[in-house]
Amino acid sequence: MNPSPILKNYQWLRDFALKKGISLFGVARLDDLESVRSNLASLEWPSKPCYAVSLGVRLSHQVIEGIQDEPTLLYSWHYRQANIFLDRIAFEISLLIQDQGYRVLPVPASQIIDWERQVGHLSHKHVGVLSGHGWIGRNNLLVNPQFGARVRYVTVLTDIPLRTDRPVEGWCGDCRACIGACPAQALGELPADYDFQRCFQKLKEFRKRVGHYICGVCIKACKGGYALTNCRR
Repeated sequence: MNPSPILKNYQWLRDFALKKGISLFGVARLDDLESVRSNLASLEWPSKPCYAVSLGVRLSHQVIEGIQDEPTLLYSWHYRQANIFLDRIAFEISLLIQDQGYRVLPVPASQIIDWERQVGHLSHKHVGVLSGHGWIGRNNLLVNPQFGARVRYVTVLTDIPLRTDRPVEGWCGDCRACIGACPAQALGELPADYDFQRCFQKLKEFRKRVGHYICGVCIKACKGGYALTNCRR
């Protein structure tokens, strides 16, 4: 029995992405863009149902382990390279979809449109949750069962019909490593306890040394490796 067109499209894009070095591939159907904190203008992408392809790349274990209580210059470089890599793959996937006659929009992995609020065109982590990559943890980051928070993400919006993935039903459990590690003391028991202003003020301090609003300390603390038996799709 031949696979359906939506499954064929999914497998074709997934296989391409994985061969290019992508670590995580997932798809979500978005009935509206508000669910992923969209700041896209209507001319950039109209507010109507579409598919969101979520791509993630695992960060270097050795680079992350080099972080102590502040970001390193090596991490700053690695962070930029991960974003460049993701944007390149998203661009290539977008060309493939466009060649098939469908509309497609690659959303930059790390383009900030409001520095004081630290927001982009949409929330890649919320797309990732809907695409089955993990959950929003105590660190207010997307936590993947296998890789923890040590992943960078990018999103491709499109109207090509695709099979969708289910969100993961998971949680951090008894792990509170990020709370104790946070140099800004900006984390609590729940994602809603995240103190953005405390975090942002610390990022401003770090920027003076590494040139970017990045930290990485809570990313290091969230190593992943959670038992997959505790996560359900």
